[in-house]
Amino acid sequence: MERTEPLKLLFVINNLYTRGNGLSASARRTITLLRERGHDVRVLSSGSAEQAQACNFTAPEFTLPAMRFPLADAIISAQGYAFAKPKRKVIKQAVAWADVVHLEEPFGLQARTAHVAKRAGTPVLATYHIHPENITATIHLDGLWPLNALLLASWRRRIYALAQVVQCPSDSVHQRLQRWGLGDKLVTISNGVGLAPSKPAAGTKTECCAPDGRQTEAKQTPGEAQPEGEQIYHLLVVGRFSREKDQATILEAMRHSRYASQIQLVFAGRGPTEKSLRRAASRLVRDGVLKHAPSFNFFDAAGLDAQAEQADLYIHAAFIEVEGLSCLEVLRHGVVPVIAHSPLTATSQFALDAHSRFKARDPKALARAIDYWLSDNDRRQTEAQKYLNIGAHYDINDCVSRLELVYRKLASSKAS
Repeated sequence: MERTEPLKLLFVINNLYTRGNGLSASARRTITLLRERGHDVRVLSSGSAEQAQACNFTAPEFTLPAMRFPLADAIISAQGYAFAKPKRKVIKQAVAWADVVHLEEPFGLQARTAHVAKRAGTPVLATYHIHPENITATIHLDGLWPLNALLLASWRRRIYALAQVVQCPSDSVHQRLQRWGLGDKLVTISNGVGLAPSKPAAGTKTECCAPDGRQTEAKQTPGEAQPEGEQIYHLLVVGRFSREKDQATILEAMRHSRYASQIQLVFAGRGPTEKSLRRAASRLVRDGVLKHAPSFNFFDAAGLDAQAEQADLYIHAAFIEVEGLSCLEVLRHGVVPVIAHSPLTATSQFALDAHSRFKARDPKALARAIDYWLSDNDRRQTEAQKYLNIGAHYDINDCVSRLELVYRKLASSKAS
């Protein structure tokens, strides 16, 4: 019989409080909603009280020390990751308390916890948040199939094979794991986004002339001086600055866009490739390709919403992406996207028109897609309206409800 009372749920994550890491942010949102529904959710993680406070979140109930890598700490931190020392005594205590264990990563801590949970008879749900290529891309080995296959085989053996359920955030992840013999364990549940009401763009509408002489309207940031007769297009890019997110292709595409001189690029994020991206952006300005210097900033949720309300296009160039919910966070404001398509990125599923997809790592294809949408304001604004309710299909409340059902089935199997 399925359990109906509140459950004791253990989330296992190396550090719940890393900033600029979509995985940690997603886990915090899910935990918050589960607690609001009456469940006792506790966390096995590293992280100090100060880190928790900085995220406006509770400290871990089962605290692990941080693991240090003297020669690699800077790289790991820049990628938005952190690792905890898997202390067996703490892990056993946490697992003994829980009705269900939820593993958020495929690393050593989760492997140790999965092993302890199996011995204790505690059911496990593991979420596939990371492709092996997300890691190997950092060292330019994402194209080395044997290495990536070896990593995934290790994750399968040490974690996913020990879990009763494996959560796939997207259909593309489900398809990949099905090929690895995990079909009977798989369930596709998005990590979900909030449904904060979309608002009309905060910018005022300004009449100006497009390159063909037509009278058009453009979004204008309050207080921003706009040259007479020139339309400035705001292109928003959100995501960690890293090789696999491929912001470099966006900058290179500017050399092939006929609207480059009218484009204002806004890069929202931080990460290890920021310096090289800034240098590339400076070269574009120096070479006369761009008249408006790209901006690089890290925004909180309110700041990102404000940027989305001013955006004419959203550009997502990642060639490795398990789901890419940062895209939805922008699209729900009614912004037309241009999204890279590749075998390892699921984000192109959000595109509602073929012209909103381009071949990953192809700056000329990206430029063509950008020019298509910038060439006709009416077409772009009509298309934008279609995205206002796109978040409803990935409502985090619905996603958490589906997770609850899985938790209850797992907890009932333990009780029986």
